[in-house]
Amino acid sequence: MQSLLRTRLPLFLAVFIDIFSFGLMYPLIVGMFHSGWVAQVYSPAWRDIFLSLAFSLFPVGMFFGASLLGDLSDALGRRRTLMICMTGLAAGYGLMWGSVELRLVWLFLAGRLVSGLMAGTGAIAQAAMMDSAPSDQRAGAMAQVTLVNTVGFVAGPAIGGVLGHLDFRLPLGLALLLCLVTLITLWAATFAGDGPKRKFEFDWRGPFLLFWRMRSRPALISPVLAFFLFQFGYMVYYTFILIEMQQHYGFTTAEIGLFSMVMGGGFVIGTLFGYKVARQLLGADMQVAIVGLGVCGILVALAALPLPAWAQVALTLVIATSNILAFVTLLAAIASAVGETEQGWALGVGNASVALAVFAAGLLSSLLSIVSSDAFQILGGLLILSAIVPTRRLTTMTGKKAVATS
Repeated sequence: MQSLLRTRLPLFLAVFIDIFSFGLMYPLIVGMFHSGWVAQVYSPAWRDIFLSLAFSLFPVGMFFGASLLGDLSDALGRRRTLMICMTGLAAGYGLMWGSVELRLVWLFLAGRLVSGLMAGTGAIAQAAMMDSAPSDQRAGAMAQVTLVNTVGFVAGPAIGGVLGHLDFRLPLGLALLLCLVTLITLWAATFAGDGPKRKFEFDWRGPFLLFWRMRSRPALISPVLAFFLFQFGYMVYYTFILIEMQQHYGFTTAEIGLFSMVMGGGFVIGTLFGYKVARQLLGADMQVAIVGLGVCGILVALAALPLPAWAQVALTLVIATSNILAFVTLLAAIASAVGETEQGWALGVGNASVALAVFAAGLLSSLLSIVSSDAFQILGGLLILSAIVPTRRLTTMTGKKAVATS
């Protein structure tokens, strides 16, 4: 039991930090760039440009870092790669902490890029857990991973918002501390069968080659296109609803964090109950995906209406719940579009499309001074609804029930 705990504890921590740190930063960024020191030092035009970079540099790093980390994992082993990730993440949060201390926005942007490059530790940790668990215990191990992800979904925004309301350095310091604790537990851990598998060879074109290979897999194009449009639309909503709640509803950084926590609660409801109920009522996965996209897209567009704050809170809960219906089924469609030997690569394409969606949504925030956040909410809803078109082209969907692992 003690040996099992020593093996899995650092992996649980790595999975937790991966999702926790993503949610932690959004309330902090919105608060810091709209009511904190960045808004005080820079003009609105420059502030919007820096806000766009703060949102988009992380997925740029994640887009290239995912390929780098995969190569490192094969060449150095998973434990060593995770240790490199934790060191890099700690450095990234250290840069961002220093930016608040010194009021240097370029340090914050550098920290976002570094943390993006070192993100994606969750996938490596999950793979290491699957390697270390006997075949009859893997389902239980994945259930534990799902639980850790769920906790991270809810805890990240809440802690980031509440601590950021007190002092912008506090959530950054907490993230830095968690990275160092995880690094220490990884250093003391041993993973069975973990070691170098091949020589390290990194090709910067790796992320682009993921998509290039799709030309010979036409069955993959429709589900990937649908997934990208859906994720792009949702990230537009996620980015601009937080700005809307701060600018138009007067939410503090703490309240933005709690608002994001409600959104995380919707993901939890959708993961634990929503998909199962929809699958029982609608039967085919394609129908679940279409209904999820339709409900999510319409509600995201409705968020542009002049609703009271409580209605926006209730709306984001339902939006997040319906999001899971499309998320799970479209990922299943991506995996089922290729053979078993290529499913890992296909899901890698899906992850890369998420990074592109986050990047594109972040870039749009530079237009806030000339385009209202309400217009972006409508755009987000239309993008999600447009994903129904390639979804309807899918001739087959996996016959098995998809399992949400994030």
